[in-house]
Amino acid sequence: MPNLKPILVITAFTLVGALPTCLMAGDGAAIAKDKCAECHGKDGNSSDEKVPNIAGFSKDAIIDTLNAYKEGDRTGDKYTPENGSETDMGEITKDLSDEDIETLASYYASQKFKTQKQTVDAKLAKKGAKIHDKSCEKCHSDGGSNADDDAAILAGQWKAYLEKEFDKFSSGDRSMPKKMKKKFKKLSDKDKEALIHYYAGQN
Repeated sequence: MPNLKPILVITAFTLVGALPTCLMAGDGAAIAKDKCAECHGKDGNSSDEKVPNIAGFSKDAIIDTLNAYKEGDRTGDKYTPENGSETDMGEITKDLSDEDIETLASYYASQKFKTQKQTVDAKLAKKGAKIHDKSCEKCHSDGGSNADDDAAILAGQWKAYLEKEFDKFSSGDRSMPKKMKKKFKKLSDKDKEALIHYYAGQN
């Protein structure tokens, strides 16, 4: 009779090794509920215009963002959720392990981004579309809606949040890639406003 013990051991090891992947979505939902849902909503779609939607972002984009906050390369804004305590992304991410971050990223990447219905200036949005096509489409394709670019989804994002982040880029409080910086420096304040209306107006 053949010796089945090595086969059984290998099979058991394979199954145990696969468990984290199988449970990743469930684990991600649990971590999200504990760490993120109070501000970003249970599925990553925020109900507060100051807090961005993060559902549907690529896994790599979320991992990069969380690591940037954890390592101090990006400063989080102080924020107090309704019926909650003041916190910021630096505080939220400081105790996350690499595995936690990967699990969270997988969870939010699997959720559907919901565009926000907002009032925008149609004339500015039209101008913003032209500016986007000329200066931004290469890295933020499909009007800023393509998660496969491994960048934040801009189309349908909260207008107030976009305004805040554009101000940070303009002041230097938030860093940006060299290619983006070169393009961004050429934009006037009106150009930036137009881009914000274009992105926020996409439903």
